[in-house]
Amino acid sequence: HPDLLGQFSADGGYDFILNDAISQDADPGIDVNPDDPGDSNVGSSSFHGTHVAGTIAAATNFVAGGTGVAGIAPGVKIMPLRVLGNGGGTAYDILQAVRYAAGLSNDSGTLPPQKSDVINLSLGGGGFSQVEQDVYSLARNAGVIIVAASGNENSGVPSYPASYNGVISV
Repeated sequence: HPDLLGQFSADGGYDFILNDAISQDADPGIDVNPDDPGDSNVGSSSFHGTHVAGTIAAATNFVAGGTGVAGIAPGVKIMPLRVLGNGGGTAYDILQAVRYAAGLSNDSGTLPPQKSDVINLSLGGGGFSQVEQDVYSLARNAGVIIVAASGNENSGVPSYPASYNGVISV
């Protein structure tokens, strides 16, 4: 999106979706291309992450043909890590991306030039998992702030990853 030109980190990001049926891209397995071909599901597209990235880091004062918005933190850089695709995603893929963003070992066999300061997880579902709690704890111990969506269900049922210890629930 034009509002995000120049707003990405130097590493270029990563696609952590292992299952090709979910990723629906031309690159089998995980790869260095975080671009999302989309899933044609109007209203619930996997482009949600791009929308959230724009809310966070859209370049201020960008105007092309009368369009453009200002993000809440236009000076930050976004590390695009793709974990959701057609029909959602898996906890495993999400945890691999969290590990990468925190500068921890992961299935890509690589680390970003600079770890993230903040990981935004605008996603949720499922219940508690000690394996997941352990990964979020490792990321927090690496000095990363983790923010996750508490859900839109108007429910008292805990939503994960927002309900894990050390994760800021919004």
